[in-house]
Amino acid sequence: MIRISLQYTILLILFILLSIGAQSCTETSSDHKESHEVLIYDGHYDNFLQYWKENTEDEIHRDKSASMHRHLHIRLHQDTLNSELAHLELYEGRNNKTQVLVRKIKTQWSEGRLVSDSLELELKGDTVIAHALYDIDTSSPYIFLKCRYFSGWLQYPMPDNPDSIYFQADLKMHDQGGMVELDIEGIDYTAELTQLQFAHTIDLMKLAIYEEPLNQVGINSRSISYTWTSPEAKRLGINLRKIISGWTLIEENYINSNTMKNEKEN
Repeated sequence: MIRISLQYTILLILFILLSIGAQSCTETSSDHKESHEVLIYDGHYDNFLQYWKENTEDEIHRDKSASMHRHLHIRLHQDTLNSELAHLELYEGRNNKTQVLVRKIKTQWSEGRLVSDSLELELKGDTVIAHALYDIDTSSPYIFLKCRYFSGWLQYPMPDNPDSIYFQADLKMHDQGGMVELDIEGIDYTAELTQLQFAHTIDLMKLAIYEEPLNQVGINSRSISYTWTSPEAKRLGINLRKIISGWTLIEENYINSNTMKNEKEN
């Protein structure tokens, strides 16, 4: 009897321990999912790649679509006072040219989807797919890719004085069609950073230089030169002698000429 009682007690203890462990794992998994979703949706998203593929003149890259998409940009960020609310800002055009709307939305995500007030967003990794976006036609969903922001600079050797250069630092643009321009009277240079897909097959990130003002650069504008790398790259640059530019992904402890300059000043 004693032996049976001990075995029963041991089995009961093991059962309790396993039950506690399973419950702990479930709670951890749930907490991880919740924090994971918050980390994903908080940020900037742009459908530049979708828009570019529908409007490029290069047939090798072009997507044919019965419903042409507008070029839109979404910013999502947590409300500072209410964790159950987030702010959604919607812009149209390059460099967030026109603000379309601003809304407060509930942050309850269910199985990777947020459905609220004429809005239905689906999360897939770093991609937001809009199946409903207020009064915008989404019969063909909008595909927004998360923007990575880069810190960079432009350098221009002054043609009238070979020993002098114009150095423009502390610039910022994202990799989903972001642009900056050289701020010199009578000088027109624009830098562009984009995530593209070559021939529907090869994903890449491109840094291009245009010899025209930013507000005149379009989807089919021809750059005077460009360079490309993998989409995951954190640093890239270009040197054309008459204009030089370098860019570094903004993340914790990142280092480029801008941060080095700031350290010297301090």
